[in-house]
Amino acid sequence: MPSPSKKAVKQSLSTLKKGMTFQKDFFTIAQAFALTSDPDPFLLRISAINKKLAETLIVFRKRLSEAADNDAGLKSAIDHAYLHYIVNTDGPIPEGLEDDPFDVLEAAIRYAEWLSVGVSEGDGGTALLAVDDKKVPGPKWDILSKWSAALALRKVGPTINRVRYGRDDIIPSFTFGLDEKAEGHTLQNAITLADFSHLAYFGPTFVEKQLKQWGYDAFRWVEDKKTDTQAFVTGKDSHLIVSFRGTSSKTDALVDTRFLKTDAFGGRGRVHRGFHRAVDSVWNQVQAAVDELGPDKKIFVCGHSLGAALAQLAAHRLALKSYSVAAVYVYGSPRIGNPEFRDAYNELLEDKTFLHINNRDIVTQIPPRILGFRHLGGGPRLFDDGHVISKMPKPRSLGFFEEEEVDFESLDEETQQAILQQMEEVQKSVEASASFLDTPPDQLENVNSRGLFDIKPVDDHSMDLYLFKFGCAIVDGEWERIGGKKEDE
Repeated sequence: MPSPSKKAVKQSLSTLKKGMTFQKDFFTIAQAFALTSDPDPFLLRISAINKKLAETLIVFRKRLSEAADNDAGLKSAIDHAYLHYIVNTDGPIPEGLEDDPFDVLEAAIRYAEWLSVGVSEGDGGTALLAVDDKKVPGPKWDILSKWSAALALRKVGPTINRVRYGRDDIIPSFTFGLDEKAEGHTLQNAITLADFSHLAYFGPTFVEKQLKQWGYDAFRWVEDKKTDTQAFVTGKDSHLIVSFRGTSSKTDALVDTRFLKTDAFGGRGRVHRGFHRAVDSVWNQVQAAVDELGPDKKIFVCGHSLGAALAQLAAHRLALKSYSVAAVYVYGSPRIGNPEFRDAYNELLEDKTFLHINNRDIVTQIPPRILGFRHLGGGPRLFDDGHVISKMPKPRSLGFFEEEEVDFESLDEETQQAILQQMEEVQKSVEASASFLDTPPDQLENVNSRGLFDIKPVDDHSMDLYLFKFGCAIVDGEWERIGGKKEDE
């Protein structure tokens, strides 16, 4: 596909300056961006006219670059970028009824396909959205005739996002993809494995469908119904991904207030008994799946909430058995074991374990340190109230000596009540973080928030918010690299 002529690019830029973003002009600019040998100055030029379009090009930069030599692939990538721009940004679009017409239903179907959400027309002018073997009502198509095609899609798109991710606007992780050769922590791998952690909340049929959309054909589902523990193993190229589901019921180990410990796998230290039992119940299945799909491949392990705790315990077992654990990316993880286990774990995986904490995520504060529980790995990476992420120092014991471990029963009544009250807040948080799976999309709308909740620290634990913040941090990092302005500047 030849690069657009300078005249065509100039004409499209002129249209942008008038505050309009027609489909043909978007395609011209995106094509020129993908094929230019010096994209950064071009990106800054676009940013001065339409910041949201420039940010869309940043999000799709890798995919556009990879498709540059393939006409069909580049056309598909630009089409996806255009639909993303309409649905997930508030950048200017045509609003006149006759401006830039296209088939809204067909565009919505294409957009939803990337999220593995089915879209069809139901009775009475309504839309039906199919996700995870469920069909839920969507918006009415008959109201769309009052708007331009782009504006109509902007009204429909957030509903598709809500049934899949629980929020109105998203930044797609698969435009970045996993870098299996990365050394150390990267935001690219953080957002990608956050999406794999989010995907684990769905059922096996939907998970397999979405994985194929992402280019992962190898797939094994892992489950133990007695302990209510789920995970999946997938892979392509030279890597495997093991992803554990987070808390999904009131009986999960995460909300167990007994805080009992048991001997850790490998014999060094003690860990949360509920977490240990959950991993134990699926370990043979996980190991068998890894052996079948590629025991010599690099293994990335991930999870959110309870899934984060199980991911780290499973990664420890894999490392002890000499599998090649490349990295452990976890989100909103509770504390897992005592100092002796932390030290045993860190001898193997400290530099490969990356804990992410969003602002005041309450789940990361339990079980309490006073009961002898610790986080694993080095210093966690902490998001502030916005999307600035910083690496925190590695936690140290008081006076460089570990505090004495105590049992819950030996605490005074006031301290016990404070801990139990905290666990009630944790229960609310973990239930809320997965409620989008069973809630109709029209009930997820919140006039005060583009995410599910506007309550701190409940929303801070939601996987959709972790995902979105990683995307924003990547965009900010690109602006910093090329000398542009960050999103909130």
